[in-house]
Amino acid sequence: MTTNSVLQATRPRTQANRSGSARAFSRVLHNPMILIAYLVLALNTVSCLIPILWTLSNSFRSNTQIFGRFSLVPEQFDFGAYVSMITHTNILSGFLNSVIITGLSLALLFVCVLPAAFVLSRIRFAFSKVIYGFFLIAIFVPGIVLLQATYSIFAQTGLLDIPYTIVLAYTAGQIPFCLFLMVAYMREIDSTIEEAALVDGASGWRIFLQIILPMSRNGIVTIMILSFVSIWNDYIYALVFLPEPGRQTLTVALANAKGEYTVNYGLLSAAAILAIVPVFVFYLFTKNLLMNGMSSGAVKG
Repeated sequence: MTTNSVLQATRPRTQANRSGSARAFSRVLHNPMILIAYLVLALNTVSCLIPILWTLSNSFRSNTQIFGRFSLVPEQFDFGAYVSMITHTNILSGFLNSVIITGLSLALLFVCVLPAAFVLSRIRFAFSKVIYGFFLIAIFVPGIVLLQATYSIFAQTGLLDIPYTIVLAYTAGQIPFCLFLMVAYMREIDSTIEEAALVDGASGWRIFLQIILPMSRNGIVTIMILSFVSIWNDYIYALVFLPEPGRQTLTVALANAKGEYTVNYGLLSAAAILAIVPVFVFYLFTKNLLMNGMSSGAVKG
């Protein structure tokens, strides 16, 4: 195929795309509701981006420059705040602790939730609805209400002195809602697939690992993202359960980074950027699966 023939073949497609874009733009302009919706989304995007850009700009500026004038672009790129954050605070160790605690919590959460969701959604047994109902009720109990009871249990059993045992508290707090989501996802899977696997001699574990889990990928990604953000941003439990500076998470280390009489806002801004980046990167690589997971239960068939 020559170059001219390729160009001739692609030209109608390009013209069709342009005409389609023009028609879509025309519909937006002539439909006030669609135009208002796009304007609201644009304003919401700007309102979310400005604080992040301002924080990023302040991480390169001194207190004098920050209080001098509002600017989304720093006067100069001074990395002194990042150097001070690494050398004079425990924020970097808090970051590593947050990574370890969040990773362990997600791993333990999957070990507990996925088999339980499979059993409650695919296997009928006595009191299965009652057990599932208890988990549904637990969704409506705020975590702060259980803080004192959880701390007492940890203190009486000696778990407070063992590193990273806060993972147990985080996992227990995430189980009810994640179990609710995964049961809903797994119930949507056609039972004929499972029946065919049973006829072929597949065991329950093989059906769970090779059929149910791959088909529940969107749901798994959904609970992973929601739990990641919740655990990563937690402050109250980390403050109570991890009082030692060397075991603190990033949120607690960030709160303790301010001085007794003065506050280095450039350093706090740099630490805030450090806290935002993992969540942003994590969401960037999983956003498509999250959108598919959130909408997979909307249409059946």
